[in-house]
Amino acid sequence: MDGYYGYAGPAAQQSQAAVFRPSKPEDWEPYRDIIAHLYNTMNMKLKDVMAEMEATYTFKATEKQYKTQLKKWNLDTKYIKASEYMFMIKTMRERQAQEPPKETRFVLRGRVVDPKDIARFEKRAQKKGAMKEGEPIECEG
Repeated sequence: MDGYYGYAGPAAQQSQAAVFRPSKPEDWEPYRDIIAHLYNTMNMKLKDVMAEMEATYTFKATEKQYKTQLKKWNLDTKYIKASEYMFMIKTMRERQAQEPPKETRFVLRGRVVDPKDIARFEKRAQKKGAMKEGEPIECEG
């Protein structure tokens, strides 16, 4: 009868009350280092970070809230953006056109970028029509 009329009983109410939901930007600050460690150092996916934060620290926020905070803290640097790939491809083409052609190696945010990843991005971009083989690349920065 406890579940009747939406009443879940004292045990369920206590577990719901124990979960901390951030409502202000300053609510995130005590958890910043932990989130940064899990997301960037431990290389966890965002969904896994969210689950870990809820299970271990009873900290529950939406995916949108996490993404906003990661961007605000400049921690959204885990994946290479399309504009960064475009810049790398442009640079590689310029260096290969020189006499003699130069080998190019990219280090982005402290990590070496695998040439296979660049080639895969280029192939996908050509397939989508975002760029054409041998055509000059327009990119900002």
